[in-house]
Amino acid sequence: MRKLLAERHLGLKIIGEGDLDRRVRGAHSMEIEGVGQWLRPDWLMLTTGLRFVGLPDADRHQAELVEELVRCEAAALLFGVGVHFQDVPQALRQAAQDAGLNLLTVDPSVPFLQIEQYVYESELSSDAYALRQRLRIQEDLLDALAADQPVRALVHRIGSLMHGAVILYEESGRVVESTGQGPTVLIWNAVRAGSSRGGRQIFTVGRWHVTARPVALRGVGYWIALASRREQVIDELGQPILDATQKLLGAMRGLRALTVAQSVTEAAEILRTIRAGMTPDTASRVWDRLRSFRFERDRTMRAFVAVPKDAGSAGSAAGSGGSASSGDAPASPHPDRRDVVLELAQTFGLPLVLEADEADGFSGLAGDRVVLDDWLREAARTHHVGLSEPFDDLHLARARTRDAERALRVALRRRYALFGTGTAEETEQPGSVLRFEDVDLVTWLLASRSPEAVAIKARQQLGHLLARKDLTATVAAYLTCNQDVRATAEVMFLHPNSVRYRLRRAEELLGAPITSAVVVANLYLALHDRLAEPHRNARDGDAAPGTDSPQFPRTSEDHAR
Repeated sequence: MRKLLAERHLGLKIIGEGDLDRRVRGAHSMEIEGVGQWLRPDWLMLTTGLRFVGLPDADRHQAELVEELVRCEAAALLFGVGVHFQDVPQALRQAAQDAGLNLLTVDPSVPFLQIEQYVYESELSSDAYALRQRLRIQEDLLDALAADQPVRALVHRIGSLMHGAVILYEESGRVVESTGQGPTVLIWNAVRAGSSRGGRQIFTVGRWHVTARPVALRGVGYWIALASRREQVIDELGQPILDATQKLLGAMRGLRALTVAQSVTEAAEILRTIRAGMTPDTASRVWDRLRSFRFERDRTMRAFVAVPKDAGSAGSAAGSGGSASSGDAPASPHPDRRDVVLELAQTFGLPLVLEADEADGFSGLAGDRVVLDDWLREAARTHHVGLSEPFDDLHLARARTRDAERALRVALRRRYALFGTGTAEETEQPGSVLRFEDVDLVTWLLASRSPEAVAIKARQQLGHLLARKDLTATVAAYLTCNQDVRATAEVMFLHPNSVRYRLRRAEELLGAPITSAVVVANLYLALHDRLAEPHRNARDGDAAPGTDSPQFPRTSEDHAR
């Protein structure tokens, strides 16, 4: 409307102000009743008032006209003065004012056709502008495809276009990427509340105007939300930006799939070269090849080994070098998981080379970056992962891979101690992820031997005690309670004297005081897994340590032995 008023050649004058920011999409001159069936929303009605001439109850008809224009969401009423009326009738003025309808006069020298033609030409121009705007948006966002972290680049480019906040959420509500200062938690709460309706959402959060829609990336569902304190930005840019974003995310997936396919063979060759041992010249060439995977000489990396979640009980995971054991591996429910984790690395901008094995596990090297945590969180949806300490010397890669295997073994030991193997509670948990530096000394020592080997040695050393389940449970509870008899009695629902009696019987079988440092150390090693699960120690009927151990993935050390 303001644009029309600014055009002096149209001879318009505002006499009743409503919403002057209304967009005008069309114009139609009429002198008949029933105007609502001829007008569309945001159109102008032009009249000279001919229909009111000579009517005895013209005031009522004028009020009814305004009501009809409001019902059909007309943008304004343009009254041509100097033809049948020298000025707008007072009743019509009052009705428009009461209804908040824009009321303008048209100078007698300006034909209605001139106004109609101008409106239609402007509407065509606005459509052309909208088309150019969409093309500009797509062109700006397309540059994100060439970035090292395309999703991050895409989100930030959208934020620059709309001068507002952009948030990419997982379906859980976790923020994957964002830019701007919008209220991310409140926006997500509103998105989640309306997610059952599906499709695009439009709502307000405080002073923020928001539009959001679900999008797919790598076959995983996400939500993208655009927020601005200017409603006009969301109205005009929201839909074209969301449409362009969905198409670009699809293009990203296609490009990532192509990149993954091309890099798989190269990554496997690099890892085989590293694991075979390297001379200084070989190391230099490998560094050159790693550069294409975003690795840098002066920055640290980690070795990692991953096995499917269902392999923790099946005992069929690869060790160093990607060779699979001969155990019966269950069919993987995620046959393309390797491609998914590679695409994730590409999206997060994470330096990564990996090699898959026949049991749906994988191992390799990853840059020790902040985004590694994001990648591990996604990988843990279907895998357990062990990681080495950070290192920057490729000659250490073989040793660090063994450390990653030990970390994986420890992670699975802890998981079994907490949840058991194959229980409903265990399967519902995400995969375990453990870094080697987070492994304590005792656990590290135990991780160098298989659970079966530890159990055999424990029976050789402490067999007489381990054969007595009641005494074993008491000793385990005693150690868990920091050698406090009363606390042990409370845990086991026994009298303190009963605990003391059992401990004396244990000492007789051990041939040494149970408080001896050597005895405590041996018991701690033998009962380590059980001590990690203190609630078991109150049950006298549990099997002795080593008799019900889970089957853990075999590592390269197991194959070597």
